[in-house]
Amino acid sequence: MTYMTIRATVRQGRVELLDEVLLPEDATLLVTILDNDIFDRYNLGDHLIAGLQDILDGRTSEVTTEEELKAHLDAILVEP
Repeated sequence: MTYMTIRATVRQGRVELLDEVLLPEDATLLVTILDNDIFDRYNLGDHLIAGLQDILDGRTSEVTTEEELKAHLDAILVEP
């Protein structure tokens, strides 16, 4: 089953849902990281299109632990 877009944020290294929704156990989520600077310049549709292009091009990562998520976020959210 496919659900609507669910908003989330990262707090203390953990993904926290902003929308109250009941998800099935072991649900797989597609997470798109939205950089604040880029977020100000593009609308949500632009981000979704870019995210789908990343999937088509194989630019995805699967993380299963908190450590993997932290390492992935550290790698992609590098301060210039």
